[in-house]
Amino acid sequence: MACLTRAHAQSHVGRVRSRNEDAFLLLPDRELYVVADGMGGHQRGDVAANVCIDAVRDWFTGQVGDDLMNRLLGAVRNWFGLKGAGGETDLVASVEFANRVIFDMASSSSAFRGMGTTVVSALFHGSTLFVVFSGDSRIYRLREGHLKQLSHDHSLLNEYLRLDMITPAEARHFPHRNVIMKALGLKDRAELEFFRRRTKPGDVYLLCSDGLTDMVEDDDIEAILLAEGSNEARAKKLVDAALEAGGHDNITVLLVDYLGKVETGDPATT
Repeated sequence: MACLTRAHAQSHVGRVRSRNEDAFLLLPDRELYVVADGMGGHQRGDVAANVCIDAVRDWFTGQVGDDLMNRLLGAVRNWFGLKGAGGETDLVASVEFANRVIFDMASSSSAFRGMGTTVVSALFHGSTLFVVFSGDSRIYRLREGHLKQLSHDHSLLNEYLRLDMITPAEARHFPHRNVIMKALGLKDRAELEFFRRRTKPGDVYLLCSDGLTDMVEDDDIEAILLAEGSNEARAKKLVDAALEAGGHDNITVLLVDYLGKVETGDPATT
């Protein structure tokens, strides 16, 4: 079967940090894409992000033992009401597997204590997009000239906004904007969310770390994505825009073009 997607990713350490704690995964043969943003500073957030990416890759490439896979698949079906053995269940289970590996490392070594990572992952199957996420790494969709954020941030800032405790204008100066409420590796069971959406040919999906979205407004991201050019060119423009705005954090951009067929489906998933 021909690939339904075409993707490109770029990651940059930024202008302030000495180490890149972001990581990403492209598995086009599985139509799977992941961005992870490590947390923990000297507790090696870079390790957590790369462990997450490696764990998801190992899951989907058959590097995880059958007994463990079956136990985790059974667990996530029970926790989340997922049915069958399709890719959606596998993606949730792979993220839970990543969480357990990171949590075990952080629990067993003082060098890694406190480390964790955000994650946003996208799996395409037919005309359905399935997303699993935890933390404040985001996924956007550009469709028919309009950019829409599909995920929401698991952050203290977003809770304040949701509860109308601050205004969007005040958000840029919120003193605790980097406080994350959910992430992988912080608990023995992952705190995550997932959703499905219908895809349309011509859709462009952006997975990114907050090193982009903290520096570049959504309107400017939309304008860059609407400009003519390849995914490589647009990804570079996004990274450059974050650097020009200060580059205070690591910046990771992963762009996915959806090339599949039109299918009708449940309006709730659009």
